[in-house]
Order: sequence, then C-alpha cells, then structure tokens
Amino acid sequence: MKWGFISFLLLFPVVFFAQQTDKASILSAILYQNYKNEKPVYKGRGSQYLFLYCDKTNNNEEIFETVNAMKLPAETVKQLRQSVAKDVTAETWSTELETILALDKTNLKIKINDCLSLEQYQERRARLNLNNQRLMIIYKPLFYDNGNHALVKIVFYRSIEHNSGSVLLMEKTPTGWLIKDNLNPWST
Repeated sequence: MKWGFISFLLLFPVVFFAQQTDKASILSAILYQNYKNEKPVYKGRGSQYLFLYCDKTNNNEEIFETVNAMKLPAETVKQLRQSVAKDVTAETWSTELETILALDKTNLKIKINDCLSLEQYQERRARLNLNNQRLMIIYKPLFYDNGNHALVKIVFYRSIEHNSGSVLLMEKTPTGWLIKDNLNPWST
C-alpha cells in the first residue's frame, strides 16, 4: 500500500505536466490558426484587430449540441458531462501563453501583445472607436478518447450584437495538436 501511494505521488507530476503541455499545444494550434493573417503591431503603429481573452471559460450545456451531433458513444458523452460538471475552477491562459511566446520564432508575440479581460477590451475598443476589433474567447478543452481528441469552443466577441464562434475538433498527433474540423459554427 505504501509503495502504491509513493508511486502515485511520483507519477502525478508527470500526468499533471503532460496535461499542461496538451493545453499549451492546443492553445498554440488555435493561436497560429487565428493569428496567421493578422499583421504584427509595433508600438505606436497600426491597429490590432484580434485580441486574446485571458481567462479559460468554463464549458456549459451549449457544448452538448455539438457532442450530440457527433454521435459519440454513450460512455464518452457521460464522461464529457462529468468533466463539464466537475471543472468549474477559474483558470487563465497566461501560463500556456508565456510558454508559447517564449518558444515562438515567428511574430506571434507582436501580433498578440498581451491577453485582455473583457473590460480592458471594451475600453480599448471605445478609445479607438473601431468596429473591426474582436476578442477571441477560448473555452477549456474537453478531452476524450483517452486524451487523443479534444473539443474546444471558441467565440469571437465584437460587440453585444456581432459575435461568432464554433467548436473545434482537435486531434493529438506526434507533433502536437491539430484542428481537424470546425463544428457547429454560428454568428449573430
């Protein structure tokens, strides 16, 4: 019993850091996909159009519209429902973002600058008086299929009236996470 507990304590950091690496890899794939056409913003020159929301938004029942349309096995759906119900802690993307930007060899840092809260985004938008800026909100990844697949909801918030989003179906590969499909797209 004692050795079992010690083994668990030794393996816990490996599992924890692997999950952190998965989340950073997922964020990286999403950022590179969505910022690839954005222009770098140098201090004092140009306007930034896409901002990143700092918080990891908790999933809710809306994700199950997509899950039900995917026709996943009942056991997988049950596991996803339990994950959504249990994972309600407040988290941010800051750690993963720092990791990605530290290893980045492109202009991603200059394109993102920093992540913002909703209030900071609205303040910048009002100050610049531009209607073409968006805040990308990325929900917490929902892992399934032994951690080989994930569903990640993203929303692009522009204003109260103009928003869009979808659920990304992501797959783990030896080189990192890939976006396989945009499921259940919507816009207002």
